[in-house]
Amino acid sequence: MIHETDQLYQAVQATRPLLRNITAAVERGSLREGVTVGQRAILEGLSLTPGATAPQLGAALQMKRQYVSRILQEVQRAGLIERRANPEHARSYRYWLTSKGEAIIAAIRADEMAKLARFSQDFSPAELAAYHKVQLALTRFFAVLAKEV
Repeated sequence: MIHETDQLYQAVQATRPLLRNITAAVERGSLREGVTVGQRAILEGLSLTPGATAPQLGAALQMKRQYVSRILQEVQRAGLIERRANPEHARSYRYWLTSKGEAIIAAIRADEMAKLARFSQDFSPAELAAYHKVQLALTRFFAVLAKEV
């Protein structure tokens, strides 16, 4: 009989190939729409939080400020987002999706959601909720471990 800690350890170890495969699948879907994985993340972040600042996006997406700034410039040049002055800070900006950006992230998400709907048919709502709960707890646990000295 496998001890619960051993089972959890095996599940954590299985996340490496899972993350590689998720990244590859997301990249394939994003590239079909003409954006990179990083650009897709920014577009989705702005679809969930319209008018976000670069620091807000970085925090929400757990990305470094410099990377977020670079990707924001890329998607702005591509006409996928627009930058507006931030009335709260003179040297800061807020970002919104353009209609082109909205269409791209909507197409990507629709494709991903259709695939996840097919996959999720093999699991009960309770199983999916338990998975989500454990995944969030592991993310918090390892974030704390990563900061320990």
